[in-house]
Amino acid sequence: MTSRPPESPIPQLTSVDAVLRAAVEMFLRDGWIDARALAAAAGIGRSTLYRRYGDRTRILGEVIWVIATAGFEDIRRECGGQGAAGVAEIVRRSLYLAAGYPAMRTFVAQHTDTALKVLTSRDGVIQRRFVASIAQVIREEVGEPDDIDAHTLAYAIVRIGESFYFRELITGEPDDIDAAAAVIRRLLE
Repeated sequence: MTSRPPESPIPQLTSVDAVLRAAVEMFLRDGWIDARALAAAAGIGRSTLYRRYGDRTRILGEVIWVIATAGFEDIRRECGGQGAAGVAEIVRRSLYLAAGYPAMRTFVAQHTDTALKVLTSRDGVIQRRFVASIAQVIREEVGEPDDIDAHTLAYAIVRIGESFYFRELITGEPDDIDAAAAVIRRLLE
Protein backbone atom coordinates (compact mmCIF):
# COMPACT_ATOMS: atom_id res chain seq x y z
CA MET A 1 0.00 0.00 0.00
CA THR A 2 1.38 3.40 -0.91
CA SER A 3 1.75 6.13 1.66
CA ARG A 4 -1.02 8.55 2.39
CA PRO A 5 -0.68 12.19 1.41
CA PRO A 6 0.04 14.75 4.14
CA GLU A 7 -2.62 15.52 6.71
CA SER A 8 -5.78 17.05 5.29
CA PRO A 9 -5.75 20.85 5.24
CA ILE A 10 -8.38 22.95 6.97
CA PRO A 11 -10.41 24.59 4.21
CA GLN A 12 -9.97 28.31 3.81
CA LEU A 13 -13.29 29.85 2.86
CA THR A 14 -13.05 32.78 0.53
CA SER A 15 -16.78 33.26 0.64
CA VAL A 16 -18.21 35.84 3.03
CA ASP A 17 -21.09 33.48 3.75
CA ALA A 18 -21.21 33.33 7.56
CA VAL A 19 -23.67 30.43 7.51
CA LEU A 20 -21.42 28.22 5.39
CA ARG A 21 -18.39 29.22 7.45
CA ALA A 22 -20.20 28.28 10.68
CA ALA A 23 -21.42 25.03 9.11
CA VAL A 24 -17.90 24.02 8.05
CA GLU A 25 -16.57 24.77 11.54
CA MET A 26 -19.40 22.76 13.11
CA PHE A 27 -18.90 19.81 10.77
CA LEU A 28 -15.13 19.72 11.28
CA ARG A 29 -15.67 19.80 15.05
CA ASP A 30 -18.64 17.40 15.33
CA GLY A 31 -18.87 15.41 12.10
CA TRP A 32 -22.47 16.56 11.85
CA ILE A 33 -24.63 19.65 11.35
CA ASP A 34 -27.21 20.55 13.99
CA ALA A 35 -29.56 22.88 12.11
CA ARG A 36 -30.84 24.64 15.24
CA ALA A 37 -27.30 25.28 16.53
CA LEU A 38 -26.12 26.34 13.06
CA ALA A 39 -28.94 28.84 12.68
CA ALA A 40 -28.19 30.25 16.14
CA ALA A 41 -24.45 30.48 15.40
CA ALA A 42 -25.17 32.31 12.15
CA GLY A 43 -27.69 34.63 13.79
CA ILE A 44 -30.63 33.53 11.65
CA GLY A 45 -33.76 31.47 12.21
CA ARG A 46 -34.04 27.84 11.13
CA SER A 47 -36.67 28.73 8.55
CA THR A 48 -34.26 31.24 6.99
CA LEU A 49 -31.52 28.60 7.05
CA TYR A 50 -33.70 26.08 5.20
CA ARG A 51 -35.05 28.69 2.79
CA ARG A 52 -31.51 29.72 1.87
CA TYR A 53 -29.85 26.29 1.80
CA GLY A 54 -32.62 23.73 1.52
CA ASP A 55 -32.64 20.71 3.79
CA ARG A 56 -29.87 19.34 6.03
CA THR A 57 -28.71 17.01 3.25
CA ARG A 58 -28.02 19.99 0.99
CA ILE A 59 -26.25 21.88 3.77
CA LEU A 60 -24.08 18.84 4.51
CA GLY A 61 -23.31 18.49 0.81
CA GLU A 62 -22.23 22.12 0.49
CA VAL A 63 -20.07 21.83 3.60
CA ILE A 64 -18.41 18.61 2.48
CA TRP A 65 -17.81 20.07 -0.98
CA VAL A 66 -15.97 23.02 0.61
CA ILE A 67 -13.88 20.59 2.65
CA ALA A 68 -13.26 18.20 -0.26
CA THR A 69 -12.10 20.93 -2.59
CA ALA A 70 -9.75 22.51 -0.04
CA GLY A 71 -6.80 20.59 -1.47
CA PHE A 72 -8.16 19.43 -4.82
CA GLU A 73 -6.47 22.12 -6.93
CA ASP A 74 -3.13 21.43 -5.25
CA ILE A 75 -3.57 17.73 -5.98
CA ARG A 76 -4.41 18.50 -9.62
CA ARG A 77 -1.33 20.69 -10.01
CA GLU A 78 0.93 18.08 -8.42
CA CYS A 79 -0.46 15.15 -10.45
CA GLY A 80 -1.19 16.86 -13.75
CA GLY A 81 0.54 15.98 -16.99
CA GLN A 82 0.73 12.27 -16.21
CA GLY A 83 -2.12 11.02 -18.40
CA ALA A 84 -4.10 8.03 -17.14
CA ALA A 85 -1.78 7.60 -14.16
CA GLY A 86 -2.37 11.24 -13.25
CA VAL A 87 -6.15 10.84 -13.30
CA ALA A 88 -5.90 7.75 -11.09
CA GLU A 89 -3.54 9.54 -8.70
CA ILE A 90 -5.81 12.58 -8.49
CA VAL A 91 -8.72 10.35 -7.52
CA ARG A 92 -6.57 8.35 -5.09
CA ARG A 93 -5.22 11.42 -3.33
CA SER A 94 -8.66 13.08 -3.27
CA LEU A 95 -10.15 10.02 -1.57
CA TYR A 96 -7.30 9.90 0.95
CA LEU A 97 -7.78 13.62 1.57
CA ALA A 98 -11.43 13.05 2.42
CA ALA A 99 -10.59 9.99 4.52
CA GLY A 100 -8.00 12.04 6.41
CA TYR A 101 -10.60 14.24 8.05
CA PRO A 102 -11.70 12.87 11.45
CA ALA A 103 -15.04 14.62 10.86
CA MET A 104 -15.63 12.59 7.69
CA ARG A 105 -14.87 9.36 9.53
CA THR A 106 -17.29 10.37 12.30
CA PHE A 107 -19.96 11.34 9.78
CA VAL A 108 -19.73 8.07 7.88
CA ALA A 109 -19.56 5.94 11.04
CA GLN A 110 -22.34 7.64 13.00
CA HIS A 111 -24.66 8.77 10.21
CA THR A 112 -24.02 6.12 7.56
CA ASP A 113 -27.32 6.35 5.67
CA THR A 114 -27.20 10.13 5.52
CA ALA A 115 -23.52 10.06 4.57
CA LEU A 116 -24.14 7.70 1.68
CA LYS A 117 -27.05 9.84 0.51
CA VAL A 118 -25.05 13.07 0.72
CA LEU A 119 -21.89 11.66 -0.84
CA THR A 120 -23.17 9.28 -3.52
CA SER A 121 -26.67 10.36 -4.52
CA ARG A 122 -27.25 11.79 -7.98
CA ASP A 123 -29.53 14.35 -6.33
CA GLY A 124 -26.77 15.62 -4.04
CA VAL A 125 -24.14 18.22 -4.83
CA ILE A 126 -21.07 16.08 -4.13
CA GLN A 127 -21.34 13.39 -6.77
CA ARG A 128 -22.52 15.76 -9.52
CA ARG A 129 -19.65 18.18 -8.88
CA PHE A 130 -17.03 15.46 -8.43
CA VAL A 131 -18.08 13.82 -11.70
CA ALA A 132 -17.83 17.18 -13.48
CA SER A 133 -14.40 17.81 -11.96
CA ILE A 134 -13.10 14.38 -12.94
CA ALA A 135 -14.54 14.76 -16.46
CA GLN A 136 -12.50 17.95 -16.82
CA VAL A 137 -9.39 16.17 -15.51
CA ILE A 138 -9.95 13.36 -18.06
CA ARG A 139 -10.20 15.89 -20.89
CA GLU A 140 -7.00 17.60 -19.75
CA GLU A 141 -5.00 14.43 -19.03
CA VAL A 142 -6.07 11.91 -21.68
CA GLY A 143 -8.29 13.90 -24.03
CA GLU A 144 -11.92 13.36 -24.94
CA PRO A 145 -12.40 9.61 -25.44
CA ASP A 146 -13.47 8.51 -28.94
CA ASP A 147 -15.97 5.87 -27.89
CA ILE A 148 -17.56 7.39 -24.78
CA ASP A 149 -18.02 10.91 -23.50
CA ALA A 150 -15.76 12.14 -20.69
CA HIS A 151 -18.72 12.69 -18.36
CA THR A 152 -19.84 9.05 -18.59
CA LEU A 153 -16.28 7.86 -18.06
CA ALA A 154 -15.91 10.22 -15.09
CA TYR A 155 -19.15 8.87 -13.61
CA ALA A 156 -17.75 5.32 -13.81
CA ILE A 157 -14.47 6.45 -12.24
CA VAL A 158 -16.26 8.22 -9.39
CA ARG A 159 -18.41 5.12 -8.77
CA ILE A 160 -15.29 2.95 -8.69
CA GLY A 161 -13.74 5.31 -6.16
CA GLU A 162 -16.92 5.28 -4.05
CA SER A 163 -17.10 1.49 -4.18
CA PHE A 164 -13.62 1.08 -2.76
CA TYR A 165 -13.91 4.05 -0.35
CA PHE A 166 -17.12 2.59 1.12
CA ARG A 167 -16.22 -1.08 0.60
CA GLU A 168 -16.39 -1.91 4.30
CA LEU A 169 -19.94 -0.56 4.47
CA ILE A 170 -20.95 -2.36 1.28
CA THR A 171 -19.26 -5.76 1.60
CA GLY A 172 -17.60 -5.87 5.00
CA GLU A 173 -14.14 -5.97 3.39
CA PRO A 174 -11.62 -3.26 4.32
CA ASP A 175 -11.71 -0.05 2.30
CA ASP A 176 -8.96 0.06 -0.32
CA ILE A 177 -8.38 3.39 -2.01
CA ASP A 178 -5.16 2.19 -3.64
CA ALA A 179 -7.05 -0.64 -5.34
CA ALA A 180 -9.53 1.91 -6.69
CA ALA A 181 -6.65 3.88 -8.20
CA ALA A 182 -5.21 0.73 -9.79
CA VAL A 183 -8.57 -0.13 -11.37
CA ILE A 184 -9.02 3.43 -12.62
CA ARG A 185 -5.52 3.49 -14.10
CA ARG A 186 -6.19 0.17 -15.86
CA LEU A 187 -9.53 1.46 -17.16
CA LEU A 188 -7.94 4.56 -18.66
CA GLU A 189 -4.87 2.92 -20.21
